[in-house]
Amino acid sequence: MLLHSSRRSVAEAWGGVARLPCATAAMMPGYVDDAPVDFDQTAWEQVLHAACGAGAALVAHSYGGPAAMSAAASRPDLVRALILFEPAAYALARGDEAVEAHIARLDPVFDTAARDDAATFWRRFMTAMTGSPPPELTPEQRIDAERQRRLPPPWTLRTPATLGSTPVLVITGGWNDEYEAIAARIPGAEHVVLPGHAHRPQDHPDAAGLVAEFLARRWVSPEESRSPG
Repeated sequence: MLLHSSRRSVAEAWGGVARLPCATAAMMPGYVDDAPVDFDQTAWEQVLHAACGAGAALVAHSYGGPAAMSAAASRPDLVRALILFEPAAYALARGDEAVEAHIARLDPVFDTAARDDAATFWRRFMTAMTGSPPPELTPEQRIDAERQRRLPPPWTLRTPATLGSTPVLVITGGWNDEYEAIAARIPGAEHVVLPGHAHRPQDHPDAAGLVAEFLARRWVSPEESRSPG
């Protein structure tokens, strides 16, 4: 089960990982059509639980990471393995120098998001993220910007400090101290660095194979979990 990040379509979000056998995508409220809605973490988690059916491995990227982690913590019977590509689980890494610097840059942007229009928010958001103002938004990008504007800061999301016995793989790109610090704070997780693709290590040619290998080793099907042996 694939969970997109804050703005991406399924095809844009996952590349080769989307072609893994049995891969399906869960679309969150406000992403099914062109009508962005205010973020509701409980609603996201309910969609994930329903999409997992009797039990599934959940793959999440960036902003989707905390929601996926919380969904796994609350229903380990449904989320039976977790693969996180550069999860934005900032709440777990508070106090880290790089994480705190990121939050200090972005907090003022989120503080005025409710009053800003999409273009104003996007300009301030991307300038804080990259140090440079972005190009003018196209109509399609304006929808993405409006979706982003309606999201709260990721460090305010419900983010569990422990995931119990759920197998967890964290994949980072080795380009950013924030995400490496976050990966180190996820208890019990295997951590692999796939360099060369910045915040999108899922674009690495080895990403799909890495996910498949992890699941071959760690996946426990619902049927196996119910077996008395």
